[in-house]
Amino acid sequence: MGGTRGEGTRWSGPGGLRVAAVRLAGAHRVWASFAGVPPGVQAAFLVTDGGAFVGRGYYTSVEELAEVVDLAALKPC
Repeated sequence: MGGTRGEGTRWSGPGGLRVAAVRLAGAHRVWASFAGVPPGVQAAFLVTDGGAFVGRGYYTSVEELAEVVDLAALKPC
């Protein structure tokens, strides 16, 4: 994952759904900790809909992500 703000690849879905691969540093680390992501995890998928977290917001694997998002409906943005 690249980018200077810890942001990597992004996808969009139906409505206002957004998925971003993010490095868990700074504010992302704080929010991920509240979502139950263990301290040793360095990256996750952040899922929002209209700016609000979907479910717990941060998902550490594609398998977890697929439980809350229809991956086939996502398009790169």
